[in-house]
Amino acid sequence: MGMAIFLLGLKLISSAFEGVLGHRLRFLLTGLTNTKGRSVLAGLFGTILVQSSSAIASTMVILVDSGVLSIAQAFGVILGANIGTTLTAQIMSLPLNFLAWPLLIGGFLLYRLHGTPSIGLAAFGLGALFYGLTVTTASLSPLLQHPPVQSALLNLTDTPTQAILVGLVLTALVQSSSAVTGLVVSLTSLNLLSLPAAIGLALGSNIGTVITTLISGMGRDRASKATAYADLLFNLGGVLLVLPLFPWFLRLVSYTATSTARQVANAHTLFNAITALIALPFLDYLAEVAWWWAGIRQKNKNNKG
Repeated sequence: MGMAIFLLGLKLISSAFEGVLGHRLRFLLTGLTNTKGRSVLAGLFGTILVQSSSAIASTMVILVDSGVLSIAQAFGVILGANIGTTLTAQIMSLPLNFLAWPLLIGGFLLYRLHGTPSIGLAAFGLGALFYGLTVTTASLSPLLQHPPVQSALLNLTDTPTQAILVGLVLTALVQSSSAVTGLVVSLTSLNLLSLPAAIGLALGSNIGTVITTLISGMGRDRASKATAYADLLFNLGGVLLVLPLFPWFLRLVSYTATSTARQVANAHTLFNAITALIALPFLDYLAEVAWWWAGIRQKNKNNKG
């Protein structure tokens, strides 16, 4: 119930901003991608506005399919989208649950009475985010206090690799990395998850969210599939890169805040920002790998069949 309300809130926020932006979002993603840095910024701000990296990545598949963007440009946008989607975790880590009902009521009134439906819808959606997570954590807290459940949770997230796999599966099922990371932040704030387990789950959510992009590439040409593979390549590659450095990454994160909830949110943002910066100079090479994976050879990259 609570997670459904949370997902509804995300959808309402996305719909509100898409309604305001309309074709401008596509212009943002196509007109501002002539350099690698601008591609990342376009993906970053586009995802902050619509709050869905999956939506941005799926849009990239369509734009590559139609020949509007190259795979390298789309890859840059996807890198930025992965950073932008961490905003939800940052918001959820703040003690703002008391705003849930004011936002719900105020958003409803703005939507129905004030003639500003988009602002009202966005405010109502944000209130639904807070309320949905409050309901979810309130219902999960008693369950997670039981020793057998705690034991199972500890066993599932005993190592970083296990926690990442659990985060991957959860996100693939829920189809929202924002929902999973938001829940992880909330559970960590209640001391129901350890910091290493929470960060592992958040990292796994980065891989799980790629499922949407892979589905959107199904039935399309090879260039579109290469875009979806590029998304998987970056998210999976980033996690594999950080795994051997996990203890040092934990130490770095511990310096960013005193609250464990804030540390988890910061870990999510830091991971995506650092891996994007590492990947940025190698976009062309990563695109080559994605092309090869999709069966596109050097001589026929411009042919979409």
